[in-house]
Amino acid sequence: MLMPAPIRNLYERWLARRLPPARQVVLDQRRIFIFPTGYGFFYLLVSALLFIGGINYENNLILALAFLLASLFMVAILHTFRNLSGLGMRNGDSESGFAGEEGALEIVLFAQRRDHHCVWLRWPDQDGQQISIRRGEEESLWLNLPLPERGRVTAPRLRVESRFPLGLLRSWSYVSMDHYCLAWPRPQESPDCPADGGKENQQSFSSGQTGNDEFQGLRNYTAGDSLRRVDWKGYARGRGLNTKQFEEPVGGRLWLRWDRLQGLGEEQRLSILCYWILQLGSAAPTLWSGVARADTGSGYR
Repeated sequence: MLMPAPIRNLYERWLARRLPPARQVVLDQRRIFIFPTGYGFFYLLVSALLFIGGINYENNLILALAFLLASLFMVAILHTFRNLSGLGMRNGDSESGFAGEEGALEIVLFAQRRDHHCVWLRWPDQDGQQISIRRGEEESLWLNLPLPERGRVTAPRLRVESRFPLGLLRSWSYVSMDHYCLAWPRPQESPDCPADGGKENQQSFSSGQTGNDEFQGLRNYTAGDSLRRVDWKGYARGRGLNTKQFEEPVGGRLWLRWDRLQGLGEEQRLSILCYWILQLGSAAPTLWSGVARADTGSGYR
């Protein structure tokens, strides 16, 4: 439904005061709204016409049918409201992504007092997803969340709706979940790696863990050492019984420099750094060694 901007702003501020953000929400009479659907209004119109016809023709059967339809509508109000009342929701996991793509948020629904049937959840301007929850159980629902720009993307107000059981009335609520996704910089391809030096300038260092690759020296033999690591040649030359020590080498650290991208905007710099982090992390594991950092000059971003 389209509203004028001033009325829309007032409505949004009223909702923000009435339904503040929270990590867990249980729907109650303060949070639930209810209104007839199009079929509900048609149903009421038919009931009113039957009532008028029964009075006009003094037909008790028609009047009884009109009263029965009106009673059924009143009972439907209660059941439609109860289908949402007591439904609980809380934050679940999140899946982040690159800016311009989509992330996802998990909403965990739980029922404490009764079953909840045919409940629809959706963000604004998106198709809804239907779920039913039995009493004492939990169900998870993942909703896609657009990531228009880099940074923290907060979940918009969630619409929870149900028309159960007869479809004559629509009960709904707006839930503000204190939930978010992270939008990483969108990778931008660049021909030049903004790193200091290259493979020849990297400094190798040892991991300090025992291994089989790099010889580190000798130490005195102790009982239990592997005989394959004993320095037999040295022992034959009278140097005593010693054990060879080896360590696992670790590749050098490569620093991606913020200041090597002079003349570019902040977002473009971050996109290029993100691209090279992904490239070095996947294409050159022996060079990269799992340690990649971007030096921004004033801290990491």
